[in-house]
Amino acid sequence: MLLELRDIRKRYGETQALDGLDLSASSGEILAVAGPNGAGKSTMIRLLAGEARVDSGQILIDGHQWSAADRRHQIAVVHQEPQLVPTMTVAENLLLGREGTRLARPKPGVRETAVLEELGISRFADVPLNACSLVTRQLTEIGRALIHDSHIFLFDEPNSALTEEESNRLFRYMHSLKRDGHIVILVTHRLRELVAHADRVAIIREGRCTARLSGSDMTQEAVAAQLVVGERERESRDHEASVQLSQARPILRLSSWMDPRGAFEPLDLQIAPGEIVALVGVEGSGARELLRSVAGLIPVRGHIEVSGFAGRQASRALVAYLAADRRVSLFSNFSVGENLVVRLGSPEIATPRGALRKRSLLRLASELIGRYGIRTQSAAQSIRSLSGGNQQKVALAAAIAKRPQVLALEEPTRGVDIHTKADIYALLRAFAQEGKGVLIFCTEVPEVFDVADRTFVVDNGHLSPSLDVKSYAKVETLAADITRLESQWRASGGSIPQSTNGVEQGGIGA
Repeated sequence: MLLELRDIRKRYGETQALDGLDLSASSGEILAVAGPNGAGKSTMIRLLAGEARVDSGQILIDGHQWSAADRRHQIAVVHQEPQLVPTMTVAENLLLGREGTRLARPKPGVRETAVLEELGISRFADVPLNACSLVTRQLTEIGRALIHDSHIFLFDEPNSALTEEESNRLFRYMHSLKRDGHIVILVTHRLRELVAHADRVAIIREGRCTARLSGSDMTQEAVAAQLVVGERERESRDHEASVQLSQARPILRLSSWMDPRGAFEPLDLQIAPGEIVALVGVEGSGARELLRSVAGLIPVRGHIEVSGFAGRQASRALVAYLAADRRVSLFSNFSVGENLVVRLGSPEIATPRGALRKRSLLRLASELIGRYGIRTQSAAQSIRSLSGGNQQKVALAAAIAKRPQVLALEEPTRGVDIHTKADIYALLRAFAQEGKGVLIFCTEVPEVFDVADRTFVVDNGHLSPSLDVKSYAKVETLAADITRLESQWRASGGSIPQSTNGVEQGGIGA
């Protein structure tokens, strides 16, 4: 069987999600697909699964046009979070769509029992799905696809929340699907696993397949280089004289900071006034959890100090957090102005008796709209009517308006256009230059290159030595060093010592 995508184009409003995508995969192979956020990977998955229709182009099987209805029955998507019914048992989820009468619930037959045995989850047949581990839920989703005679399996970042043992189990099953002649497509940010398990790698950038790697050319360094190829060299930046940690009291200091649930191991971290620090890591690495812990969102052990004030109460009061999903940080039923000022406290927005100061609110909202370049007709305009980039500016402006000492941001420019990215980077730099600190969780090296002063790689809960981002003239070199650092860090079992001030001048191999 040969699956082909020919010149696929798909637009959502002003966004060209896919712009002439060409891709192919054959029976008995694992094709890995990699690309930065916004490259078009999710759109490709929706189109292949029959959840959306192409604007133009062809999806073919063995040279014949393949309808969306046919794809829905023959392509299975294994998601990060399985799309099943959590209150039903594993066996009942396998039988979804064949429930029989209202009086008698069907029981697994010979085929369902064989699939449960093959997947190694037969002992969970009568266990509600929400009581099972994530890998069991994902294997249940695979089992349902097998029962429905799916020929093509799409794995969309399937092991971001799995342990190493669970990941290995899932990958073993991917290889068994390959041996049985299925087409397996793996979409992942994890370059190490991509190289270890795929037969070929397709790089998608800006809605097109820009490179295909296989054989000896398929290395982590080669894939990392392709993900940033064509990015511009560093322009002159007006913050080259950033204050070094050794020269000023840290704006943020973490000591023996650890997650008791194991997301990240005990670590020390400092951010100087005026500094932007990026945490780089794939989902499940511990990087996102580390950032959230600084914002006081998850329970941790250890010592935190923010602008000279110690303790978790200080961190919650002096650290402003912005989620990767802007919907978490905005109130969709509020206006632009209301979203900008809703988190402010008295006396700015209310009298001592609790009455809102409406004139003050309007004046403050209008000032923030102008200061942060938010494109809106008025403060009264609905937040839902704004573009994604302007919504992100509103969320960022609302966070800064609280006058924090530190900003903790998850992927601050995810899903915004290049011009809005530049605006957001400028806002973050201006905030830092006031003597404050910024901590960012990033999954994209170009974002680290564009905005950060230093970066740490977080892998399996361990914090690497830092890289001095400003010393890199090219994003390709930074990407190679981040990839090499991750590989060395893992190979050493996390034993690479950090320098005394947390900075490795010039990066690895510079």
